[in-house]
Amino acid sequence: MSVATTTTHHSGSQPRNSWAELRDATVFDAAPEPAEPEVPEMPEDLSAVSTRELRVLCNSLYRLLDTDFPPFGVREDYAEVVGVLEIRASQATDRGGADTLRETFRDNPAASRFELFLDGTMVGCLKYRLRAGRMHLLETVVAPGHRDTGLESVLVSQTLLNAHRRRLAPVPYCAQVQSFLTENPQYLTLVPAS
Repeated sequence: MSVATTTTHHSGSQPRNSWAELRDATVFDAAPEPAEPEVPEMPEDLSAVSTRELRVLCNSLYRLLDTDFPPFGVREDYAEVVGVLEIRASQATDRGGADTLRETFRDNPAASRFELFLDGTMVGCLKYRLRAGRMHLLETVVAPGHRDTGLESVLVSQTLLNAHRRRLAPVPYCAQVQSFLTENPQYLTLVPAS
């Protein structure tokens, strides 16, 4: 008795491949290596670089530090740039200038005067009288320790701008206001011609 083996193929189907044939036929593309982050070039003299450029550099260095393996030397470069930015910020705060004084300039209508404060202390005032839409500027007084420091100019300019905002015509009777207007003719447009 003989046994016959027959292989049946389903009509229309392809012959099945073994796992070994599939493995050999499949080409696995290796994952691309992550690109090395580009380290920005550090200028030799940071004092010659603008503050804006330093901020951009600082942000770039911080992004590099935020990676799993930051490039060698980036931490030191970042610390150096941050140090320079902090020094510049403290210098800008120390300068203060007119921005600080503007915040401490106020009108005291009960006393009919504009007052200028520095570190919470009144260092100057400009007395005035209101009459018929005009602000008569009568007298500028600055504390003895603060004379000739530029506070008179700040006080007078802020007073003239305040009068302009209130649509009042300033009339300069005070000698300091008159000399300020002589030195700063751009403010003459705020003073009536007559």
